[in-house]
This record gives sequence, C-alpha cells and structure tokens, in this order.
Amino acid sequence: MGNIIKTEFIKLKRYSVIKAGIIMTVLSPLLSLFYSTANGGQTWTFDYFMQQVMISNCTLFFPIIIALIAGYIITREYTDDTMKNISTIPIPYKQLLSGKLLVLLLLTIIFSLIGCVVALVINIIAGFPGAHFGNLFIRVTGANIGIYISVLPIILLFCCSANNFLGGVALAFVYGYFGTFEGTLLNYYPIKASMILVDPTCGAEYGYTYHIFPAFITIVLTFLISVIILANKKKEPSTLTVVKKKKAVRKKGW
Repeated sequence: MGNIIKTEFIKLKRYSVIKAGIIMTVLSPLLSLFYSTANGGQTWTFDYFMQQVMISNCTLFFPIIIALIAGYIITREYTDDTMKNISTIPIPYKQLLSGKLLVLLLLTIIFSLIGCVVALVINIIAGFPGAHFGNLFIRVTGANIGIYISVLPIILLFCCSANNFLGGVALAFVYGYFGTFEGTLLNYYPIKASMILVDPTCGAEYGYTYHIFPAFITIVLTFLISVIILANKKKEPSTLTVVKKKKAVRKKGW
C-alpha cells in the first residue's frame, strides 16, 4: 500500500487538476471575504469569518474538489491505457482503488492547511478582530475530512468510470449545495453533519440548533456504506479502444 501511495504522489506532479484544486481552495476564503463586504448588519470577527469559510468549503468547493480529483486520478488508468500494465504486477483493483482514496484523503488534509494559511492572511489584511490560531486547523481539517467521507459513495458509484465521472462531479455539486439549507432534518444530511461535528452552532443565526450525536452517526453510516461499496467494487471495463488504421494499398501501374 505504501508503494501505491508513493507512486500516486509521483503521478500527481503531472496532473493539472491539482492546481485547479488549490485554486478552488483559495477561492473559498476569498468568497467569504466578499460576503463580508455586504451590509447585512453582521459584525464580522475572525471566528465568524472562519465559520463562513468552513461553510463555503463544505457546501460549494470541497465536494467538487474531492469528486473531480478522485475521478481524474482513478480514470487516468483507463484514459492513459495503463490498467493492463498494473494488472501484470499484479495489484488487486480494490487495493489500487484504496491507495488512490488514501492519497485523496492526504490531499484533503493538505488543501485544508493551504486554506487555513490563506484564511489567516486574508484576516490580517481585512483586519477582523479576535484573530487566533487555536484549534483552527483541526476544525477546518475535521470538516473537510467529513466532506471527504460524505462524497465517498458518489466517488465509488460514479467517479470510477471514465464515462461517468463528470456526472459524479455534477452530482457532488448539487449534493453540497443542499447543505446550505437549514432545518432539523439536516442533522442527518452528511454534508451538513460534517459542519455540525466541528461547529454545532453553524445554524444559530437562522434559529436552528444542531446536535453532534446524530451528525456523528450519519458520518459513520456513510463511511460504512462506502466500505461496503468498495468491498463489492469490480474493475471497470476499459472504455477506450485503439483503432488501427488500415494502410491504403496502392494499385500497380497507372
């Protein structure tokens, strides 16, 4: 497994999708800063700013980032026609897929660190009061790991096929968008549960009180469902075929 993870990180150097993930990670605190310029009667502090950053991460950016990168690094084995080479080692497909998902988890942690640093820099520039590092990285990373777990079923069902993974990315966007809603039933919605676990007061300004226990159960069940799907996952058939062009036979004479 260690060799698989190491190899996947070497491959990441060639993937432009990682740059796209970093750009989207930076856009999250920038979008929150844009919201702060609206005159809504809300006094913006560092803690409130970071709460908005986590909401943007969980509902708008991270579901797309995770699904997009997952679909890309998984389906490259088909689009680059390298699956036949891997099969000769041999590495079981489930083990290969598990290695890619672990790399995706590590990328989630790295993106969380980048997002925290950018958010701190923006806070210094904006001058929001009450800046502190505290458990900032743990909260942001915890929420993003929750999003990672929430999106895993979509990745395993849609993003493992070169033909369907963009549909999985679109579904992840809609999935995250519904996390912007408020209501007591959202305790059992995985995207919202990810935020509730690190910040039960995320709906206080709308008059809703969320609870950690049902949110925790929701995330655990989502993870177990993902494990079951992975255990029954089979290798996708290659979707690309190489067509050999026949050379035209020239007629003899004139």
